[in-house]
Amino acid sequence: MTKKHLTTVLLFVSFTFSALSQKNTSNVLFTIDNKPVYADEFLAIYRKNRDIGQQLDPKSPEEYLRMYIDFKLKVKEARAQGLDTSENYRNEFNSYRASLAKPYFVDNTVNEALVQEAYQRMQKDVRAGHIMLELPQNAGPSDTLKVYNEIMKLRQDILAGKISFEEAAQKYSKDTYSARQGGDLGFFTVFNMVYPFESAAYNTPIGQISMPIRTQFGYHLVKKYEERPARGQVEVAHIMISVPQNADSAKVAEAEKKIYEIFERIKSFESFEALARQYSDDKASGRNGGKLPPFGINVMVKEFEDKAFSLNVPSSYTEPFRTQYGFHIVQLIKKYPIPSFEEARKELEVKIQRDGRGNLSREAVLERLKRENNYQEYPKNINAIAKFLKPAYLKNEWNPENYDRKMKKPIFTFAGKTFKQSDLIDFMLLNQAQDAKSETLEREVWKNFHRFVETYIFSYEDSRLEEKYPEFRYLVNEYRDGILLFEIMEKEVWGKAIKDSLGLHEFFKNNQSKYQWKERMRATIVKVTTDAVAKQVERDLKRNISVDTIAARFNKVNPLEISFERGLFEKGTNQLIDNVWGKKGLNKLANKEDDRTVFVIVQEYLPAGPKTFEETRGIVITDYQNHLEKVWLEFLRKKYNVTLNQEVFDSIVKEL
Repeated sequence: MTKKHLTTVLLFVSFTFSALSQKNTSNVLFTIDNKPVYADEFLAIYRKNRDIGQQLDPKSPEEYLRMYIDFKLKVKEARAQGLDTSENYRNEFNSYRASLAKPYFVDNTVNEALVQEAYQRMQKDVRAGHIMLELPQNAGPSDTLKVYNEIMKLRQDILAGKISFEEAAQKYSKDTYSARQGGDLGFFTVFNMVYPFESAAYNTPIGQISMPIRTQFGYHLVKKYEERPARGQVEVAHIMISVPQNADSAKVAEAEKKIYEIFERIKSFESFEALARQYSDDKASGRNGGKLPPFGINVMVKEFEDKAFSLNVPSSYTEPFRTQYGFHIVQLIKKYPIPSFEEARKELEVKIQRDGRGNLSREAVLERLKRENNYQEYPKNINAIAKFLKPAYLKNEWNPENYDRKMKKPIFTFAGKTFKQSDLIDFMLLNQAQDAKSETLEREVWKNFHRFVETYIFSYEDSRLEEKYPEFRYLVNEYRDGILLFEIMEKEVWGKAIKDSLGLHEFFKNNQSKYQWKERMRATIVKVTTDAVAKQVERDLKRNISVDTIAARFNKVNPLEISFERGLFEKGTNQLIDNVWGKKGLNKLANKEDDRTVFVIVQEYLPAGPKTFEETRGIVITDYQNHLEKVWLEFLRKKYNVTLNQEVFDSIVKEL
């Protein structure tokens, strides 16, 4: 069976965009072969570029209009040649449009609130415990309700005193690691936990138990034990004598003896760095004098973290202590307090986008779009799909026939459009092979339903961006036309000028009078930093010692002592050269430049005359490109009929 329902969805989106894109014809500024160009588009481009253009090359509105018409003629020709159908063009344009569209699917108010919230949470570390009952992320409503009721019953029993929180964690929590500690997770800070869990830990009063919290792992009860001012970050060095996990008492005693011998040498003012390099079994940090990168809480094992943060004076150090890795001595290098909000903002914004809470902004946009477009869903009809599916679907082996006749009931409505059960089945079959499957058909249906709804709603909104947001339309059109302009200019002007060797040389020959040298001087400019050396340089130059030899000798001591420049200089292109024009031989300038003594050695003068092609190749290519563009534009003006709406343009000029 074909995916005709999905095709209908896509056609609906496309049709909606096409209908919304119709404009008021009274706003037409000009037409090119009856295709309209609107005044608001011209105004947007004019206002965007006016200030820059006025500074560099002032243009009247009439002149700018002529340039804009020429621009549109070039784009018209690019389309006529099919340049907008190439795969490279489509990929580049679609990529750029997608990047432009991203901000329209973000709720900046939500983002700013998340940044502010994260910074406030940075000020405190929280100690909490939890009880977790597992539930798959895409569980269906019945499974979700079952686990929710179980954890609510557990919460009620704890509050009623039938069982303590810690006992319940040990007995029921599926997080086996924390369960052994009665659910205690120790201290943590912002971004250490998934966002819903973090919020429960920070928002629940000390000593109390939260309501059930849903994360991708299941449902949680969170008990908050205490808060403290945030530790921030610390930078330390350490020396470690390792102890294998299964070491006997003799090996432990040997390691302990060695660490205390090192400790006594540190107390005798031997270099901590040198001892770390010599003795530490942590070879990675040992090569760097024991230094570790700055770290915050929950990066190192608890014993190491507590000892590191207990130090307050730089260069102070701990007594030897043991962790699961061996014995350590830690020396404080620097403590880093919590940064200011402005200092932390960029890092917080990046972390929020990487963290699960970054989706809250997108979810807020999704909910807004649902409200704006009268979204409604039908859970009973969605659950019926799970009963219709066969277990073979979970193995990527289901291939039903004629389901569109049986599955006709609505699953959701949006913006006046109703989607049926068969539409969701189409979507699921389309993704059947690539998708990781849930444990049950019900979970699989609801997972795909939410993805289908989000995909459609965001696609629908994406198709309307140009109509809803003029500034977006202007940017998209500008970039679309910009790509085409580059492609057509490369084909008709820039590339042609470079590849057309015969035409280029013929153009140079016909315009030789434009490429002429003025009178030139062949000379060497020498600049000397110190006065004492300048006297020696002058003496050596008078003795005809080469500039290279002189510079090599003095620059051994100071590489910046002498600099020099050789070349052919046209009159009027270099002030130092102009100061000695007409003279010959060695000339010492009366005034210094940038506090350096200047000598100009004049070798010869060359009379005015024609430049060779190679001497002016770059300029000739540019001029030839301008010539080709001028001829090409004359051709385009004849090929296409441009009709200006003078009345509209006159009204625009009054606004400018």
